[in-house]
Amino acid sequence: MLIVAVLAISAAAVLVRLAPEVPSVSASLWRTGLVGLLLAPSLLPRAARAPLDLRGWALGLGAGLLLALHFWAWIESLHRTTVLRSTLLVCLTPIWTGLFEWTLLRQPPQRATWVGLGIALPGVLLMNAGGADPGGVVTPLGDALALVGGALSAAYLFVGRVLRPRMALAPYGALVFLSCALWLLPIAALSGAPLVGWSPGAWAALLAMALGPQLLGHLGLNYAVRYLPAVIVSALILVEPVGAVALSAALLGEVPSLLEVIGGAVVLAGVAWAAWPRTTPRREGDAGA
Repeated sequence: MLIVAVLAISAAAVLVRLAPEVPSVSASLWRTGLVGLLLAPSLLPRAARAPLDLRGWALGLGAGLLLALHFWAWIESLHRTTVLRSTLLVCLTPIWTGLFEWTLLRQPPQRATWVGLGIALPGVLLMNAGGADPGGVVTPLGDALALVGGALSAAYLFVGRVLRPRMALAPYGALVFLSCALWLLPIAALSGAPLVGWSPGAWAALLAMALGPQLLGHLGLNYAVRYLPAVIVSALILVEPVGAVALSAALLGEVPSLLEVIGGAVVLAGVAWAAWPRTTPRREGDAGA
């Protein structure tokens, strides 16, 4: 499921290119809101296997806020620093998730996980260097926003790691995605981003974003994070740029540079080293899935 989720998320960049007139905040709002509405019936008392307690509602709403703030921080960082620096700093997410699990859950990642991340992150650097804009503007605020964006993404996955064993997948996804869309409403209003008025092709791309990167992608991550450490889930997300480059080459004719190909191979090698199972995982019941 995690592999399917990462492949689905990799399609997001191509779909964004097919809807250039849609602001990123608006696309994030629609893709989360549509999937949240699709899953909303699971929140009804008769549909849910177990009623949500106050703590569950609070954690779900908090995860939605973290996801919304992640979208905002990452988008804003792209306006204030280069794509290279923004991507690298956001890709520190596995480091943050490992630290969260270590300090808050007393579950330190295995040494092989850190070694694999140490291999994969330079691969991300190579991939971005292959297509970086050397004339881009760099500001400390842009770098800080990208760094915060990665930490927010890690916190979002960490909350899922804590809450998912206590909540079924569909209600959790509905709660998180609907709240994320609602949190994004004031962000879109403050930034002046329109929410309607696009071409039929753009709406088709938004629907594809909702059904692919959001439903299969993010919901798949929330499924996997119940059974795998959040640091492993976030490490697999590093494969997303590799998948995006491959899809762009196949569908948009954007042939990657040699540095991007080498960087992609390094990322795959590092992630494989970090995520390869070395012990028999503890079996858990799936009552909430």
